[in-house]
Order: sequence, then C-alpha cells, then structure tokens
Amino acid sequence: MSLHKPVDNIRWQSSQKLSLKAWSQKQLNSEREQLERSILPLLQRYAKAYPEDASILEVGCGPICITRLLPQHHKTYLDPLVDDYRRMFPGELPEDGDYLPTVAEHIPKPDDSYELIVCLNMIAHAQNPELVLNEVERLLKPEGTFILTIRTHSQLEARMHYWAVRLIPYLCSKTRPYYYARAGIVRTLERHFNIAEDIVRKARRLPLPFCKREKHIFVCRPLDSKKQPVA
Repeated sequence: MSLHKPVDNIRWQSSQKLSLKAWSQKQLNSEREQLERSILPLLQRYAKAYPEDASILEVGCGPICITRLLPQHHKTYLDPLVDDYRRMFPGELPEDGDYLPTVAEHIPKPDDSYELIVCLNMIAHAQNPELVLNEVERLLKPEGTFILTIRTHSQLEARMHYWAVRLIPYLCSKTRPYYYARAGIVRTLERHFNIAEDIVRKARRLPLPFCKREKHIFVCRPLDSKKQPVA
C-alpha cells in the first residue's frame, strides 16, 4: 500500500508491547550475529563514503544498535522502547552515542543533521510511516544516504491486511501495523527520495498462491531538489 491511514494509538501501543515480549524471548547475541551477517557489510560499504566525524542516525535501533559497528564517531540511536531495552539487556547497549527514546514521526534534531540514516525492519511498525519518511528526508544531508530494509508482501496479501485492520482489527492484533507490497513501498519512498538500489535478499513463497514475501534493502539518496540550492 502506498498511502496508509495511520493506525490508532491503541493499535500501535499494542504492537510495541508485542515487540517487547518478543525480545524478552530472544538471545541478544544470536540476533546480533544474524543481523551483522546479513546487513553489516553493506552498511560498512556505504559508510566508507563519509569521514569519521560524520553523523549517523539509526531509526528503530532496537537493542542491537547495528550502527555501533561503523567507524563514524557521532551516532544517534532512536527507538521509543530504548529505555525498556536497557532494562531488559543491562550493559549491552552502546555506552557512547546520543539516545532518543521517542517516536520517529517527530525527531528533535535540526534539518540536514546526518550523512547516513539507517532504518532496519522498522517502517512497517511505525504509527505513521509517511511522517517518519518526512523526518528522514528533512534530516538527511544533500550528500547523504538512507538505507531501509523491509519485508514486502504480494499486492493481494497487503490489500487484505489493509482492510482486515480496519474492518476486523481483532484478527490483526498480533501482526505488524502495515503490510507493504513492493510497488507500494517504492511509491512511498519515491515521494521522498531517489532509489539508488533495490536489493532482494530473500524471497519466500507460502503454500497459498497469493502469498509471496521478500526482504528488500533500499538504498536511497535525497531528491535532486534538495541537492540544488534555491536561487
């Protein structure tokens, strides 16, 4: 879906509680190793384009904080549950860096603050993805890079989830607030960025013929209008 009506606050809060419950049942080191294998080499490749004094924002950092492994010195870790993760995994989150225990729809940082913004598997869990991308667009420097990962669904599955959330929401109480088809997330991203790369890492077909799920990595750049100074 390209334009979702934002989910209500009760639905979003329920989703956040489910995320906390899921993390309480996971092994942090195992989850870190898995994410490092799958995405860290790509992050390191793009981080090389920026000096060590560049600034990085990780939106929806969770307890893993994958950007802690990049060489840049200035890191901002944003997650509304970050204080809960600190209590759940004492001493495991990075000691350095700026922590923002807030939602990504309104980020208290000035325009053009970051050379690199990373958003891993988070956008479908936001209360209002469009506002999150507005903030990322605002905060990304004209020469910056935005990297987003997301699991997409078939067009039919995404549409069915969209209507189920609105008509019979109790059936979707344990799902992510948003299901995106690839076409939908591409349209959404292109309202804010130029997509430089779309990397498919894993495709999975379920027994039902309309269920096709893929893991995408989108590498985005600012729109040309942001790069060109206004006369």
